[in-house]
Formats: sequence, C-alpha cells, structure tokens
Amino acid sequence: MFKRRIITFLIIIILISFALPVFAQNTIVSSNFDISGLNNGLININYNHKTNNKMKVMISKGDSKYTYDLKSNNSFPLQLGNGKYTISILENVEGNKYRLLEKEDITLKLEDRNKVYFQSIQLINWNENMEAIKKAKELTENVKNDKEKVEIIYSYIVKNISYDNEKAKNVQAGYVPTIDETLKSSKGICYDYSALLAGMLRSVGVPTKLVMGRKNDIKEYHAWNQVYLKETKQWLTIDTTYDSAYVQNNRSIPMIKNSKEYSIEKEY
Repeated sequence: MFKRRIITFLIIIILISFALPVFAQNTIVSSNFDISGLNNGLININYNHKTNNKMKVMISKGDSKYTYDLKSNNSFPLQLGNGKYTISILENVEGNKYRLLEKEDITLKLEDRNKVYFQSIQLINWNENMEAIKKAKELTENVKNDKEKVEIIYSYIVKNISYDNEKAKNVQAGYVPTIDETLKSSKGICYDYSALLAGMLRSVGVPTKLVMGRKNDIKEYHAWNQVYLKETKQWLTIDTTYDSAYVQNNRSIPMIKNSKEYSIEKEY
C-alpha cells in the first residue's frame, strides 16, 4: 500500500551523485510512482509538484543510495540487482534540508539484469529521432558483431569529440548531458563523452554503463563506460575522454582499459 509521511531530515546531496512478468504493463502504484517500465528495470516518477522548491528522488537498496533531481525526464534505473528498492520523493526545505513527501517500496525481479543497460534514462536520454542515434545506426548498419559495433562507435567519438576545458571549469552542480548537443558541438567533458557513448551503443543493442569515480592518474572526478560483450560474457572498461587526446594527436592507445586503474563510485 501507498505510504505517506512528512518529516524533515538531512541528506547528503550527491550531485554528479527478459524479465519475469511480475507486474502487468501500464501498472501504476500511485499517481506518482509508475512501474510500467519495471520489466526493463526502470521506475518513472510523475510527481506534479506545485512549488518552486527543488525536488529530488532518492532510490535506495540495502546500503546503496542514488539521488537525482526531478526534471522533465524522470525515468530512473534500478541497476542494483533484484530485490527491494525504496523510492522516495523529497522536497528541499532550506540549505541541505529535505523533507520526505512520499515513499514506495518496489520489488525488482529481472531474469536478465543487463536489460536495464539498454534503456533511456535521465542521465542517458536517447530516442530514435536524435541525430546521435541516427549516426549510431548509420555507422553500424549491417554490423552484427557487438565488438565491432563498440569499436566503430568508440572510434567515431574519440576522433570527433574534443575535450571542452572551459566547460569543465564552469559546469554547474546537477548538470546532465544532452547527447545531441555533444554531437553537434563536437566537444564536451567526460560526462558528455560517456553519456554519448552509452546512448549510441544502447541504441544498437549493446548493454552499456555510464560509470563515475576515479582514475589513478586523473585528479578530478571522472566518468567513463563499461560495455558488455555477450560473445565473451565480459564487461570491458572504455574511456573515450582519456583516449580522445591521444587519438587526436596521432598517438595510439588501446581501447580496452585495465579496470584496476579505475575506482567505481556510481554506475548507471
């Protein structure tokens, strides 16, 4: 049943911070929690708030918590595996103080855990009408092998997208990439690179994660990707941001990275 509590509490804002037919399609837990996408590992929030206060969604499972801004695209992944998730809608009171408006427990039972990594979500927003997705289809037309798809799209990005140092200096908390803007401008920060690669590869059927954390030789917080090759049943680490500087200076560098050089803090 739907639970409603109104309390005030402190949270630390983290800002960048085939399935079993358990639920019928188009099922809605409440007017705010839409689980019609649950068979794809998604929860959609339709909260129509009449306030100018900042709103957030917090998704937790066990000790893991992911916090998102409520924006126009409010499709969020349940990427922490099967089990019970708690979905909370929060309203900012002042400073870092938020109050809990609504909460719902959702149980995920996916047969294929990787299915969530094909989906369009808030941080990796894509659809068939986007130029980046049309480009992915064009580049991989008639290509059947996933590894070749990865290599082709990776090569396109590292050759054509340059690092935007000015943007890196001025990017605001809560920034979310738009993959068509990255493609059109031919530049971006690590977050843009990894969202673009994820959206393009997901659109051609390759499970892809956007990952955030640390790289051993980069001081700043970083974003990169992991891609799953079903032929070898392996997740491979790929870093288009890092590699673009090498490729665009005519220096060779391997596409597949040593995962031990990266420390994962969040994955989407």
